Amino acid sequence: MNRSIEGVVAFLQDNDSLIKQLMETAESATEEIDQLATRVGNAREEAQVLVDQLGTVEFYVGRQDDTKVRQTALLEAVAALRKKFETYKNDPLRRGIYAAEISNLYLQLANTYNNDTIAQIVPFDADEISAYKEMMKKAVLDGASRKKRAAVIKAGAQISRLALGVASKLALA
Repeated sequence: MNRSIEGVVAFLQDNDSLIKQLMETAESATEEIDQLATRVGNAREEAQVLVDQLGTVEFYVGRQDDTKVRQTALLEAVAALRKKFETYKNDPLRRGIYAAEISNLYLQLANTYNNDTIAQIVPFDADEISAYKEMMKKAVLDGASRKKRAAVIKAGAQISRLALGVASKLALA
């Protein structure tokens, strides 16, 4: 995984897209849910690599304060819309609107990246790393739960919370 805010946000965006697909999949679509569960498992493996790197490798963030402020605001907006998206699971119109707004925010966030802005290394303390490892434990899908849409969505949401937390810290640094 790319150890920059751009890499973490790209991972977050992919995982949020996966959650959207899961939420739009009918409960009875066992084969499709199983395929999505495999994707959640792959995302979990990638997130595990990210968590394992938090205390040992360098993450880079922007130099310019206005860039960091904008990235933080955009990430906070993504987090708020993700909550609304999850809340209105029975309202396809609202969820479609929220999904479009989230996509737009990701585009705006991507437009804040600039290789010239990399300036410092962000440290993660032991408590933060422990919290992220706990999130990883909650994102595990055992054989029985892989067929349950709700369990797969919950695991995907945990992975997104983890990535959003890391991205937010990188934006704030």
